Amino acid sequence: MNAQGPEDLPDRIVVRLASPALFVGASADGTGADTDVVTDAHGLPHLPRHRLAARLRAGAVSAATVAPDLAGAVELLFGRGRSHGPDRILRVGHALPGDGVRAAVARALEGRAEPVRSTLRRAVSDAHTTLESGVEIGPHGAPEPGRLRTNRVLLPGLTLTATLTWATPPGEEHWRCLARACLATDQIGLRAARGRGRVDVRLARSEDPDPHATTLSLAAPPARPPDPARWEGART
Repeated sequence: MNAQGPEDLPDRIVVRLASPALFVGASADGTGADTDVVTDAHGLPHLPRHRLAARLRAGAVSAATVAPDLAGAVELLFGRGRSHGPDRILRVGHALPGDGVRAAVARALEGRAEPVRSTLRRAVSDAHTTLESGVEIGPHGAPEPGRLRTNRVLLPGLTLTATLTWATPPGEEHWRCLARACLATDQIGLRAARGRGRVDVRLARSEDPDPHATTLSLAAPPARPPDPARWEGART
């Protein structure tokens, strides 16, 4: 990573859904489906920060298997094991839709009384999701005859953004570890075996035109210093 000022470094993580995703949880108004998606009070879907942090940690551990020098950075960034205590220098926020979307929805709901408010919230959730149906799978992996399940899933193409907060200024190895964790995180949510929850996770600056390039730049190994012996041999 080349030397960069604080204004040049990312301040957020961008999560783009590449396939339908099941971020299972409670929605603002409930649903008739067997599994629902997590939404905020306005009906907008989001990815809770603890789930995003857990997936990033798994990605960082995976990346450290081929770069053991990053093992210490993994613990500093994400804590030890499943810790959520003060032993982490990084805090990841909830992954949310963009500011413009959230502001527009908040304005649309402002001052609305029930039942109009609930109807609008449900419409917001419906715009970002769809229902999938399938036969229920039993504990041994076989279909359960006559048992149909419905799942509310997020539509592909949705982009969510999570802010980054640092307890102490990160060093080059911390950025490299986080960037590689993002690149290694390609699935979030349930039903991964059926292709659900495929994601692109990248670091980004404000108004970043190319988060992928930003992430690759930070993930690059440090430049090796020149070998004097090699240059000496070349001269002779």
